[in-house]
Amino acid sequence: MRIELPFPPSVNHYWVRTARRVYLSEAAKRFQRLTAIEVAQSSMKQGHRSFPSDVSVALTLYLLDKRVRDVENYPKGVFDALTKAGIWSDDAQVRVMTVKKFDADNRIKNGKCVVVIEDYIEEAAI
Repeated sequence: MRIELPFPPSVNHYWVRTARRVYLSEAAKRFQRLTAIEVAQSSMKQGHRSFPSDVSVALTLYLLDKRVRDVENYPKGVFDALTKAGIWSDDAQVRVMTVKKFDADNRIKNGKCVVVIEDYIEEAAI
């Protein structure tokens, strides 16, 4: 399954911490809403329901500007949004993850995140 999402907020901006609690930022809430819409539309187009077992996930980040970004700051928020959207029961089902980033030279306005999810196929142990 291939899902095209808006560029996700960094894990550094996904949660807001106060002295009393931790909660989702407004950017995270917006990203979760947009992810739910995209998952629903992609599921209808591709005739797919949620993944019942382990999966492999490939994330491709198309950066929105020239700022330096660490690829590890994005998957957790994307996975949480996909979980909330019902693509799988829990992001613990992700057995393999790859993350690529493309510089803003690709001229993708506002950036984006392309997620490809496939059933996990167990490899033979070495």
